[in-house]
Amino acid sequence: MRYVSARQLKPGMVLSNNLYDDNDKVLLKANTELSQAYINRIQQMDFDGIYIFEEGDIETARQIVSNETRMKAINKLKKLDLNACQFLANSIVNEIQNAESLIVEQMTLSNYDNYTYVHSVNVDVLSVIIGIGMGLRNEELELLSQGAIMHDIGKCDIPIEIINKPSKLTWDEFEIMKKHPEHGLNRLREKVKTDGEDVAAVVKNAVYSHHENWDGSGYPRKLSGEKIHKFARIIHVADVYDALTSKRAYKDSMNPANAIEYIMANTGTMFDDEVTSVFVKYVAPYPIGCRVLLSNGKQGVISENNQKQLSRPKVKLDSGTVVDLMNKLDITILQILNT
Repeated sequence: MRYVSARQLKPGMVLSNNLYDDNDKVLLKANTELSQAYINRIQQMDFDGIYIFEEGDIETARQIVSNETRMKAINKLKKLDLNACQFLANSIVNEIQNAESLIVEQMTLSNYDNYTYVHSVNVDVLSVIIGIGMGLRNEELELLSQGAIMHDIGKCDIPIEIINKPSKLTWDEFEIMKKHPEHGLNRLREKVKTDGEDVAAVVKNAVYSHHENWDGSGYPRKLSGEKIHKFARIIHVADVYDALTSKRAYKDSMNPANAIEYIMANTGTMFDDEVTSVFVKYVAPYPIGCRVLLSNGKQGVISENNQKQLSRPKVKLDSGTVVDLMNKLDITILQILNT
């Protein structure tokens, strides 16, 4: 399996993963051979890239949460079915706890229309993984997961022309966008009035505070340090990382290695060091399937990640030789080529 940007797709390539359309229906099934018509459709839907299967090529990335659960969560988020979202958030915790590995080693596959919902599920998965790494109890993980999956529900109260604006927001527009944590909190407060079931205070806090920065420069309350609830600090890291690595109408995606560098560079200002130190242990800077340039001038595809040292994966060179960077300390990865 390897990741190929949409603009580099060619007829005859074979799809590795199911690809979903704007209505969360299977657009193309795994193992479908791509025709030019399929490629045109993928590009028209603004997918950044997809995974291609090449028989006998490289090991596939592990799936931490099933596509079925992801699609259910996306569908319930679209409908603002908060009870179902809470239930599915708990299911996501259960699936992650039973996963073969917690290492995040796949690129996000989403288009513009599905971004907000795919993003929310991605943030949930990343947050729970960080929470597990930080030693949170099961009850805490479920509450963290609920806060993470619903962290952006307040955006449904932001004008769609601001949400989908294909350029940088003006100052006034950004001030409106900054209201979404408050809108999200109000949505959760209203829930008890509509169906009689309240949401835990820590979940509300996480939704309201996920844009607060460690140094007090965030919003809406300019909280700092440990005055920001731990769940919000975790979600903040997951939220920014997934936003950076996702393509939007107004920006290209940042590759995972550079996004991780951004997170680390802003530790102590935007982010809590305790959270980021766990984050880097679980998020692969070079996801399986990514094409890379090595310091010896050779190119290849990431075939396997070393779970104890994610910066030193195995690389399958164009010649077919597999280089284990754990055993070749004189060789480093210079850059990801296909994102």
